[in-house]
Amino acid sequence: MIKKRWGLALVTAVVASLALSGCSPSASEPQGPVTLNYWDFLDPSQANPRSKALKENIAKFEAANPDIKINLSVVSLGDMLNRLPQAAAAGQAPDVFKMFTPVVPQMASAGVYSPLPDSASKVTDWLRPTDTLAGPDGKPVAVPYEYRTCALYYNEKILNQIGATVPTTYDEVVEVAKKAAAAGYTGFGTGFSDTDNSAIVSTFFNCFMSQVDQEIWNKDGQADFATDKGNEFGNFLAKLRDAKALGSNVVSDTYGTVADGMASGTVAMAVLGTERAVSFGSQNKDLKWTALPKASTGDTTGTTIGWTLGIGNGSKNTEAAWKFIEYMTGPEAGALMATGGEVPTRAATYEQPFFSTPEAKTVNDIAAYVKTNSEPRTYSNTWTALATGLSQAGQKLTLNGSSGNDFIRSAQDAANKK
Repeated sequence: MIKKRWGLALVTAVVASLALSGCSPSASEPQGPVTLNYWDFLDPSQANPRSKALKENIAKFEAANPDIKINLSVVSLGDMLNRLPQAAAAGQAPDVFKMFTPVVPQMASAGVYSPLPDSASKVTDWLRPTDTLAGPDGKPVAVPYEYRTCALYYNEKILNQIGATVPTTYDEVVEVAKKAAAAGYTGFGTGFSDTDNSAIVSTFFNCFMSQVDQEIWNKDGQADFATDKGNEFGNFLAKLRDAKALGSNVVSDTYGTVADGMASGTVAMAVLGTERAVSFGSQNKDLKWTALPKASTGDTTGTTIGWTLGIGNGSKNTEAAWKFIEYMTGPEAGALMATGGEVPTRAATYEQPFFSTPEAKTVNDIAAYVKTNSEPRTYSNTWTALATGLSQAGQKLTLNGSSGNDFIRSAQDAANKK
């Protein structure tokens, strides 16, 4: 894992890399009005805060840039992972697309990105180093759109009902989840569906490995986490299973269904991304969040993850695409995005008036938590194989009663399968 401090200390090197390796726009790039095809997993027609912010930001960008129109397609992460390589090979990749941090190296290896243009080097205030968002040739292909990490969410009303305090270790989570399950709730929400890159179990796994300071891949890019530290994650899931604290549909539950269960008050606890804090607060006043529980070794420090924006391979609108990306990651759009609970990625954004208002308390708290309780990681190009392996191993753990150690070994083998 690359452990780097939150701040601007390493930005100079990143900027130099961008300047040396940027890609100039094609000579045939259109000079008049253009339409950018943009793929995003968020649906701007939905009523949640993040979707509303996306819709408003696109409208503001188009108003400020009347020669650029945005044609947004709502594409889930799972579909995007399947369709992007095919679209790029056929010369039909979107001009701009959003991609989850762990999958950027894999998509870059599949040839779905265009290198960022020279003008990208002018942005110098990223809060986290961007050097891992590059293709096999080292050229930058994406920039961070938002930051997040994992947190423990809990239903305060349920915990009060069963006479439990907020757990601070994973062993305590099992005990509290067992009590909540006995009271008729899902004690701990997670899922082993492989929908959308097995997002819920793979995100939790990613953060847990950071907590116990366990690398996921060795220097040769092979998955190598079937260790005593890694086994603790599998054993935690096995203990929850034995305590009958997992949901009845855990083999098919997804990130979305667990989040819905938290919002509806049927799930007592779950480890999810910090981006849910604002929406949960508006959906259910009993939902609270706190730092990750401690494992037997390590601390509460998870992994800095999030979404990125990049330009599709073969785009004839590279400069217009970068202009859109720069706006969407810039101060004005970032401040609006923060109203939905997402943590902006550029220092200049936090100078916006919104961050000095009472309404910004939650997102400021999240930003501070991400800063102090997470670290970035370097990824191999086998993330989707690993994520699928985790979901399949979880299904075996649930249906076949396999051990926690078997869970970890099975996931590692899946990631290394050629």
